[in-house]
Parts: sequence; structure tokens; C-alpha cells
Amino acid sequence: MKNIIQRFSITACTVAILLSGCSKNFINKTPNDSVPVSQALNTQSGLADALNGAYSGLRAVSLYGRDFPIIGDLQADNTYVETKNAGRYLPQYNYSVVSSDVVEGEMWNQAYIDILRVNNIIDANVTGPNVAAIKAQAYAIRGLLYFKLVNIYSKPYTVDSTSLGVPIILHFNPNLFPARNKVSEVYSQIVSDLKMAMAAAPAYSSSVRISKYAAEALLARTYLYMGDNTDAKTAAVDVINNSPFTLVTASSYGAFWQNPAARTDAVETMFEVDCDAINNNGFDDLAAMYYNGYNDIYCSSQLYNLYSATDVRRSLLMPHNTKSGSPAYMVLKFPNAQNTDRDNLKVIRLSEVYLIAAEASLPNNEPDALKYLNALLAQRDPLAAPYVLTGPLLLQAIVTERRKELAFEGDRLYDMNRLQLPIARASNPGAIPAGPSNINLNIPYPDNRRVAPIPQQEMTANPNMVQNPGY
Repeated sequence: MKNIIQRFSITACTVAILLSGCSKNFINKTPNDSVPVSQALNTQSGLADALNGAYSGLRAVSLYGRDFPIIGDLQADNTYVETKNAGRYLPQYNYSVVSSDVVEGEMWNQAYIDILRVNNIIDANVTGPNVAAIKAQAYAIRGLLYFKLVNIYSKPYTVDSTSLGVPIILHFNPNLFPARNKVSEVYSQIVSDLKMAMAAAPAYSSSVRISKYAAEALLARTYLYMGDNTDAKTAAVDVINNSPFTLVTASSYGAFWQNPAARTDAVETMFEVDCDAINNNGFDDLAAMYYNGYNDIYCSSQLYNLYSATDVRRSLLMPHNTKSGSPAYMVLKFPNAQNTDRDNLKVIRLSEVYLIAAEASLPNNEPDALKYLNALLAQRDPLAAPYVLTGPLLLQAIVTERRKELAFEGDRLYDMNRLQLPIARASNPGAIPAGPSNINLNIPYPDNRRVAPIPQQEMTANPNMVQNPGY
């Protein structure tokens, strides 16, 4: 963590040097290309600009811009890398990640950089009519990032809440060498941040801003990952019953994914990261990994076969060939890779909230679980018979629908971890080997490799950091 914080302290030192030039005529002048944090965050408009920067930070290639959603599917059982590839994500797919891996290191670095941004917003001593709403969104971003970090680099809460999580940093301190907090402590901070967000978040106006009910949906997800079904259901049902959001219908499903613009109609998308014609990752964006770009990653046949012929979600998967000529299913969920306006990056959708309500209704209220599950199914596969399952088969159906609904959005690995499910991947033609003789197609639970290593640069810079087992 020290190396991350030093990036900010170096900037501060540079500003200080510029402000203390050798001529006293310039000693009180501010450089025209930068301002100290104390000046940048002392007005409401400066705070709003900083919030825009924090939202933009989520778009980083190493966060929601690509790595977060790619890895959550690739290290599970939804996707694979083909043999004729550009060299990205090979260790992730074949489970040979080491502590010096660039992807794991950059996810850590960029997440903490954006956490430092929102910490400065939260700590700013500013007044104004919109300050509370600005800070509420900063709390939500911090909670969201800690949720991703603790799931990537730590054991699930449902497995061992007392195990080592990630460092909780709430204030800027260039001299800090933080130790890892417990998983339970990190989740407590996430819950606190999202509740703070809900208390003052703005009303819904656009899908690229976190509103009250978007924060509550993230809170419902957090409770579900904690195994707190009671609170997860309470939050999810409140969103379903009282928010302005509605599920996208089966007839509009294709157009929904084709549309790259931010939504203002409260249909389906509760929060997404904005990627417009100016602010995007170019050829390095998420969509390019699947379609209209590098085309390195494809849907597994195992996942494709879960969709019925009448399921509208299957329309986003096109039978085709890999670049090397093997039969494959191309992912069309992000179709705007080469358009001026790129695909926005989905973070939380109402469909997930229905699935949270369904899963959190178990085991005590199976009728409610079926109600929420079948409400979603009716908009995804209208010709399918409603589910009538009970017991473990009902839970399995909910988890399967969650896999089908949220495919390629990055949650699958962490769902499998919290539920302690074995990863049993299909052998797809044209895929790179998953280790020698495909030995790593199957990754049981537990397996240390299902939790990412603490980056080696962090281990070197911070004497208080502890590595995860197996690295």
C-alpha cells in the first residue's frame, strides 16, 4: 500500500516544490497545470469534479473496464481463451497465476487509487446544498471497490469471516503501512459505506450515477455474500417494490444490449460505468476481448447449452468460429466495441435483485423464492414452464439462473466461491490448455488458487502485509 500512497505524496511534493520556486516573486503563485488537494476540494464544484474523477476511475482497464468482469467468468466455467490470442489472461484461465502477475497487481493498485480519491471527497470540509449527495456517492464507490477487493483477494465471508481480508484505508496517510483487516471487518465497512450512501444519495436520474436504490441493491448483494439472507431479502424486496426500476422485457432485450447510451428510464440498469464517445478505453475495452476487437475469449459450450432455444439471452451468443477456425460461440453482449459510443459497463441490474430476493428467501420461504425466480424467467424465456422445484433443487435452479443472467459480467467465480461449488469446466475445441493435459479444467473447493495472490509489489513495499496461502 505504501507504493500506492507514495504516488499521491509525490504529486503533493511536486506541487510544493513548484509553489516554493527560487524567486520570491513566484512564491505564492499556483502552477497553471495543477492545484493542491486542499484547494481542489474546498468548494462544492471542486468536490463534484473529484466525484466525476472517481466515477471515471471505475472505467480503468484493470477495474470494470475489463479485468473485473473478464476474470470473474474466465476463472470460473463461463468462458475460455482461444489458442490464437494476444497473450492476455492466460495464467488466469490455466490457473498458473503468481504473485508478480500484472493483472492481479493492477487491479489492486487501481482499486486503492480510486479509494484514495473517494476518501479525499468524504474527508473534505465543504458545505453546500449538494455536498451530502456527492459524499453519498463517494461512500457507495468505496463500498463497491472494497466488495470487489475482498472477494478477489480473500476467502469468502461464508467460509471464514475471521480470515485475512484486505487493508481498510479510510483517510490519506502517506506514512501508512497497513495490515490486512479481517474479512468480517471489511464487510462491516462495506455495509457501513452503503448505508451512508443510502442515507443521502440522490434520486435516480441516470444509470451512470449511484442513486439511493442502486446503493440498496449493492447492499442486498453484500448481505447475500455474507450469508445474511434476512437482511439481503429485506433490501432486495424494498428495491423491487419501491424503486422506479423495472425489468427489461423479453421483446426489448436485444435492443437493451444494443443501446450504448446511459439510461434515464429506469429500465433494468441500476448503475453502470459510463463509456461514451470521448471517455472510453478504445481497443482495450471489455467488448474487444469478445467481439469486434481481439476476439480472444469465447462462451463455453457448457454455458451455451444451459439456454433453451426460446431464451432471449441465447440471442447474445452467436455460433461462429474462433480466429484459429474452431467452432465457438461468440459473445455479443457488448456489441459496440468499434462504434463511436462504446458499451457502458454494467455493475448492478434489477434482474440480479430479483435473483437475490429468490435466493435469500431460502430455506424458509420457498413460495417467495419461486415468485421472484419465475418473475425474472417470464421476461427471459416466456415460453418456459415456471419452476416448481423445492429444496436443494430450487437453490440449484436459482444459482443456474444467476449464472445465465449475469454471464460475462464478472460474478460467477465469486458466487461459486461463496457457495463452495467445484469448478468443472468443459473442454472446448480451440481453447488453450488449462495446464498440462488440461489438468486445471477442474478446480475443487477449497483450492488456494481460487483466491488471488497479494501482489508482490505490495509484499515488497509493505512489511505488515501477509501473503495468501499457496503463493
